[in-house]
Amino acid sequence: MLKCKDIAAHASEHVDGSLGWRASLGYGLHLFVCGYCRRFVRQLRTTIACARVAAAKDTLAPDEARKIADRALERAAGH
Repeated sequence: MLKCKDIAAHASEHVDGSLGWRASLGYGLHLFVCGYCRRFVRQLRTTIACARVAAAKDTLAPDEARKIADRALERAAGH
């Protein structure tokens, strides 16, 4: 069984879908039992999504940035 430090070390590969099937299976099993790592991976996905939105626009208006931040906080809280 993978440890939390293994999850953190390979989180980007998991989110990108570049883990092999065995690694992905072990990763999924750990995420199933560890709420802390599930939250970590969810926050990573949210961060990546926010970065993509910001990169797609030259600048963000303050209200747009606030909406993105609010959605990220809601996702991190599990809503």
